[in-house]
Amino acid sequence: MNRVMSPKPIAPQPPSSMQGIEVEAPAVLKEQIVRQNNELQILFDISSAIHSSPRLEDVLQQSLLAILRTLQLKMGVIYLLKPDVHGRGTMVLAAQHGFSSTLVQEIRSFQVPDGWIGPGRLKNPVAWLKREQLFFPALRDRMVAEGIQEIIRIALFTQKGILGLLYVANHGALQIRHDRREFLTTIGQQIGVAIENAQLFESVERAKTELEISFDAIQHSIFLLESSGRILRVNQTTEKTYGAKEELLGQKYWEVLYKTAEPPLGCPIRECLLSRRPVHKEGPHPRWGGFYRLYAFPVLNLSSQLERIVYYEKDETEARKLEQRLQQTERLQSLGTLAAGIAHEIRNPLATINFNAQMLQREVSLNENQSQMLADLIQEVRKIDNIVREVLNFARPREPQFLPANLNDIVRYCHNLSKVHIRKAKIDLTLNLDPSMPEIIMDSDQIGQVVMNLMINAVEAMPQGGRMEVQTRVEAEAQRVVLSVKDTGEGILPEDEGRIFDPFFTRKAEGTGLGLSICRRILERHGAHMEVESQVGRGSVFRVVFPMTKKSGKLALEETIN
Repeated sequence: MNRVMSPKPIAPQPPSSMQGIEVEAPAVLKEQIVRQNNELQILFDISSAIHSSPRLEDVLQQSLLAILRTLQLKMGVIYLLKPDVHGRGTMVLAAQHGFSSTLVQEIRSFQVPDGWIGPGRLKNPVAWLKREQLFFPALRDRMVAEGIQEIIRIALFTQKGILGLLYVANHGALQIRHDRREFLTTIGQQIGVAIENAQLFESVERAKTELEISFDAIQHSIFLLESSGRILRVNQTTEKTYGAKEELLGQKYWEVLYKTAEPPLGCPIRECLLSRRPVHKEGPHPRWGGFYRLYAFPVLNLSSQLERIVYYEKDETEARKLEQRLQQTERLQSLGTLAAGIAHEIRNPLATINFNAQMLQREVSLNENQSQMLADLIQEVRKIDNIVREVLNFARPREPQFLPANLNDIVRYCHNLSKVHIRKAKIDLTLNLDPSMPEIIMDSDQIGQVVMNLMINAVEAMPQGGRMEVQTRVEAEAQRVVLSVKDTGEGILPEDEGRIFDPFFTRKAEGTGLGLSICRRILERHGAHMEVESQVGRGSVFRVVFPMTKKSGKLALEETIN
């Protein structure tokens, strides 16, 4: 019978060298796992910082803190490269941790070597620097105090080149060895991409802000419209003209611009929508009158489909008035030169006629009818002489004598001279004079001539009587003084409004038509101008506007008086 033999126990053997290696293997593996976890944590933290905020300073600070926290380091800084026009650059401190405010001032910036700017990257994007290699004395002293032997420099780069540098103090329990160069290079590249993206975002935001500021700074109304006609956006000038933004956005443009149920014929926006081409029109505004230039521009997408309309209103009412005044001035100057020559040629024979007629009146015996005829002849010669004198005054007015004067005093003086005439004409006159009126540098006699002319014209415009108001006011914000003469007379015919300042134009039975022309000439020499508003059958308002500047403690006229 066979017997089953139990196995003999194996005696313990001393560990071999091979077995020693097997015992140490788990410790090495653990170290590798810890290191990989740290590296992954750093990359994760940097990625989180990149996506947590688009602001560059936030990305840099969070990335730096992630690296220092995971690697258990005390100190670190990030510099950004600021190139100049000469092809050189300066590293400027952008983020830091572990430095005192005094030390930060010492290490705020430094010049970089030539060749760092441009495509490519450093041959050694990661370098271990001994503290003796640093050129900031205060930083070297701090490293000595902390027992730090070296600093690691990591280039922050993209394919376009170096964007900055990351410095961390290599100390503590987790010393970073040279075998981690590739990992540190990856960190530098990742932060470099984050810097590039953040800078791009900031440039886009800056461009957007500048565009918005420019959009609101335009001193004309601008509308951005959908193809359906709804208002998408307006600038600040539009809000001042048409109302608050909240009330305009989403409205149909024709309800805002025209106050109608649908776009009218001739609307530039409607024509732009139909033609998909820019439209430009000019003329009176449908709501505000005056003179406007109206523009509508189509905005097409990549498929040439109309998506938006940009509508632009430019108020040129005042510019048009100024242009008309300049044209009128040029005509007056030309006519003045011609009138002066003609007046001289007329005065010489007129003087002879007047002298001979007076001689005949004294020396020749005439019957009653003949004497009356001769008297009428002399009277008409005198009328002609008065007209010639006015023409010469218009063509060559005397030089104004500019002295301080009060416009209210001039108005009161003219009122005293004309109040009897005004009372007989059954005119109810009201003086509304601004008590804050300052002294103005002007020729009192010539401005008095203007005031008197306007008051007499107002009286003659109300042959059946009426009301006249003479007003002065100081407009401090606009830096001007305004004199206005308002009547309730017959008004000015629309076809005559552009001609009332023309020399010799008049619809009066008697008159030369030079009064307003001479007034305008006087005002031009004072740097002032005249404005007119009139309605047939309801009266007229003549305004004299004096632009003002501060000068020598008094209000003085613009330099055009020189």
